Amino acid sequence: MTVNEVTADVAADAAPAESVWRSSVPRMLLAVAVAVTVVVLAVTHWSTVSAGAAGLARANSAWLVVAALGTASIWVAGTITQIGSMSLRPPVGKLLAVQVAASFANHILPAGSGGMGINIRFLRRHGLGPGAAVGSVGLNSLVGMVTHVLLLVVAVAVSPALARGIQVPGSWRDTAARAAGPAAWVLLAAAGLLLATALAASVRPAWRRRMVDRVVAAGRRVAGELRGLWGVLRDPYRAAALWLGSLSTPLLHAVILYAVLRSLGVAVTVGTAVVLYLVVSSLSAFVPSPGGIGALDVAMLAGLTAIGVSSAVALGAVVGYRLITVWLPLVPSAFVLAVLLRRRII
Repeated sequence: MTVNEVTADVAADAAPAESVWRSSVPRMLLAVAVAVTVVVLAVTHWSTVSAGAAGLARANSAWLVVAALGTASIWVAGTITQIGSMSLRPPVGKLLAVQVAASFANHILPAGSGGMGINIRFLRRHGLGPGAAVGSVGLNSLVGMVTHVLLLVVAVAVSPALARGIQVPGSWRDTAARAAGPAAWVLLAAAGLLLATALAASVRPAWRRRMVDRVVAAGRRVAGELRGLWGVLRDPYRAAALWLGSLSTPLLHAVILYAVLRSLGVAVTVGTAVVLYLVVSSLSAFVPSPGGIGALDVAMLAGLTAIGVSSAVALGAVVGYRLITVWLPLVPSAFVLAVLLRRRII
């Protein structure tokens, strides 16, 4: 055997090990980064964490347990929704774990992009092509948006009947109008931005071509998602899972808010909490931020004070809601994400 042959054999034997090492190092670094991110988030928002802990220490623990169960139920609802949006049937346990991990990613990246990426990776590892995986997750998002809007319309339409049981100044419609008042300004600003973009595109041909390309691409994306939705509607099992899961998610968030308010002694009805959450979450959606942190907090605080909750209690409720839906689930979500990465499930 010549020197060249020996060298070739050694190189051939070393190649798989080097390949494994190169593929495992990024995953290990990503898992470490997940743990470090949890620590950084807790340290940089320590005042919020400590204030919430102090306020919740005096709250009714039974209602806080209800809120915590609501948070866990959101993962189950996400699993059901995802089952309805795809043609394959992956192991339900793994799919549930992916939703838990996706909740961590959603609090790191804006507008739910982190969770979408986690789900796309999972679906691709289970045999779906890139287009089918993206289409499945896109269909999930589309139905979630539609159900949120439908719930908001229904809740506002019947809000006088839902709002009985809480003392607020004036009629509920007036109060709802005050709470949702910023929506008018947001819509006007969005319309102005669209008008300015259209004018700029009409002046610069390059901008016009770019805008037309983006509109066409968005139209094709929506058309693909609508075709996927039509396919789901023809399957009663998938349609039921998709729509029921999507409807459950915002309602569970409202139940969590209701439980936190009751734990702080606020005599509020479930209907009031539903209307309030749907309104403020719709407003905060215009500001893409990780997990809606910041935008949702401000909108929720304004909405609670608008319906007659004192500023101090409203602040405690917002902090408690954030602790139960964001900060406390971060640790188990990060752990599950690290395990899924380690086992190459995503």
